[in-house]
Amino acid sequence: MKNEVTKYPIDGILDLHTFHPRDVADVTEEYLRVCQIEGILRVRIIHGKGTGTLRRLVQDVLEQSPIVEV
Repeated sequence: MKNEVTKYPIDGILDLHTFHPRDVADVTEEYLRVCQIEGILRVRIIHGKGTGTLRRLVQDVLEQSPIVEV
């Protein structure tokens, strides 16, 4: 089903290997938001190697997020 909600564990580790690139920005933003609510202040984001598409998408989200401190 399209638009299906999937539960993802909120433990400070986000593995993006199973997500389609079109979903990565939204998933990353939402994961960071929920981590902040849960008091998780350090997050590990696994984007893999490949062509670098996911890495660039994640970097864009992190650079634009007001809740991220680098």
